[in-house]
Amino acid sequence: MTAPATDPQLIKLARTLRVPVDELGYLADVPDADLRLFRMQVADMLFEHQSFGLRRIAGAAKIIPTPILAKLVGRHHNALLAAKMSAVLDPGHAVDVAKRLPAEFLADIAAQLDARRAATIIAGLPPATVADVAELLAARADWITLGDLMASVSDDAARVTAAALDGVALTRTAFLVDEATQLERFVGLVPEAKLADMLRATADHDLWAEFRTTLSALSPDAVESVRAAAAGLPATQRDRALAEIEDRRAVE
Repeated sequence: MTAPATDPQLIKLARTLRVPVDELGYLADVPDADLRLFRMQVADMLFEHQSFGLRRIAGAAKIIPTPILAKLVGRHHNALLAAKMSAVLDPGHAVDVAKRLPAEFLADIAAQLDARRAATIIAGLPPATVADVAELLAARADWITLGDLMASVSDDAARVTAAALDGVALTRTAFLVDEATQLERFVGLVPEAKLADMLRATADHDLWAEFRTTLSALSPDAVESVRAAAAGLPATQRDRALAEIEDRRAVE
């Protein structure tokens, strides 16, 4: 599921439409804000098409005790249906069910989620559960889902997850986080040593295109945090990271 270094909004739109990102090259000059709006409109249209039936099922699920509902969901192992149901279930009920499901199945469900509709559920998951799911998604190179997940988790879960993931996973994930405010939050939560890990991974795996996109979304204060992390790197990596930061300033 690894995507080429291109516009993150095109990557996400391709995922929503379930087509290869190369097929959307003709949209490369469309502004990111318009691509994001279109992607959300498509997702909303797909949801509304099925919402009536899902809400009927959700109504019935309310009377099923949580342990039994978790057993039913796990037994049928239908990640797509479970993801769709999360949008209409009572969030507290959905979190209680999710806590009882294996991390591997939760990772399957996460890949099918519309994170906007499941944000309350994601925020309610225990940090250890989020970290376990994140590690599985990283092993699958599912950076899109990880980006959506990290944008919705609690601060504690973000810290635990960042500690569990390596620099490559975090760099690729940051590239696909939609909201600049969430990137800001992430930079503020993780220690300088982890930011340095991300910079080392960027240099070692030639992820500078992803780094530039992420850097462009950060505020001057957050960029200064990145600069501080770069200061302790080996000379070649440090100089390249600092040059990228200066190029960003020049563009501004």
